[in-house]
Amino acid sequence: MIIEISGRFIPNFAWQHLRAASIFRERLVALETEHAGQPFGNFFEEIRSYGSACILSAVASLESLINELFIAHNSRLRAQLHDFESEFWGKNGIERKPILKKYQLALEMLGQPRLDESVSPYRDAWSLIELRNALVHYKPTWDPARQCSVELIEVLEGKFLPSPFLDEGADFVSMKCMSASCAGWVIATTVGLINEFDSRTNLDKGKMAAFKKFET
Repeated sequence: MIIEISGRFIPNFAWQHLRAASIFRERLVALETEHAGQPFGNFFEEIRSYGSACILSAVASLESLINELFIAHNSRLRAQLHDFESEFWGKNGIERKPILKKYQLALEMLGQPRLDESVSPYRDAWSLIELRNALVHYKPTWDPARQCSVELIEVLEGKFLPSPFLDEGADFVSMKCMSASCAGWVIATTVGLINEFDSRTNLDKGKMAAFKKFET
């Protein structure tokens, strides 16, 4: 007798992205220790590679997670959608919405209060996503068309220590944010939003438990 068993597997890329961001942070810590006290040099290229990768991977984790929670076939979120293919994947579907709007919409759908956008963890998550956007669509902060970059600096000021290898005139987004301190803030910010969302929704205890293990 041959028995056929079928199932659906949703990859846990959200966890994998955050794990990658954590590895990049660890490498930044090691590099800053290795080059402590040295003047700016060619080694900074490697530092910037890991710093930017940490930021991009952490934001990828946030977006992957909310998508995975919507997509899961046993999800209470998916059950709220009458036509999942159209409402989630369609031209004007949920998948196309900005990351934090997906989290807010999910809370509304589950009858939970929205995150306060003026305070953390939402505010920090917003600034992290804006930092990612500033790197992906990079323009120097002195470009008059990039006023939002200046505003981003004001929001992030004091959140973390800038790279110790730079002077005051260095560009904020592409240079000063490339530090182990910033990477630590990136991980903490990502985990902070995920934990707050989980505490309000309790959508998948097993899946979300893995995120609580990341050191912040």
